[in-house]
Amino acid sequence: MRHLLLRILNRNAGSKRSKAEEILKHLDLAKGMSVVDLGAGGGYFTMELGRRVGPTGKVYAVDVKLMILDFIRDQAARAGLHNVVPVLVRSDDFPLPENGIDLIFLRNVYHHLPRPVAYFQKLRPVLRKNGRVAVIDYKKGVNWISLLGHSVNEEQLIQNMKMAGYRLMESLDFLPLQSFHVFQAG
Repeated sequence: MRHLLLRILNRNAGSKRSKAEEILKHLDLAKGMSVVDLGAGGGYFTMELGRRVGPTGKVYAVDVKLMILDFIRDQAARAGLHNVVPVLVRSDDFPLPENGIDLIFLRNVYHHLPRPVAYFQKLRPVLRKNGRVAVIDYKKGVNWISLLGHSVNEEQLIQNMKMAGYRLMESLDFLPLQSFHVFQAG
């Protein structure tokens, strides 16, 4: 039953409505990059990131649930993606290589972070010089997602990232229900 939910999450993440291909295009990925999929969920983006960075790159699938990471590990093995590394995180301690990450990617995760400023301050040391953070999350508004608390105020998100030591590089507006901001440590 749990795997069914993860498969549904993956199907939704990869749907045309979710604009996954356009999201991936805007991440400016290259072979050999090291990427973190923070809050990897069902792993749809983990797998796509793994394909795009190639065998010389690496994708760290970070999540707080071992069951999710086991599912991703199985999916990566079936897809022949040996560059996917599941990482279990139980607190604000990130077992990731210092100064080793080119991009941290979050999709529909930011709203779950209880202390985002402190969280992203702790993540800064893992980013390489010019490393980026791409944050996609549901916009605050009058919709069922906001009513459930699964959304963010864009201005507050940008302000929090600034307080954590990041500068806004780009804001994209092609996602109808979500915001998409790219930051750089600065």
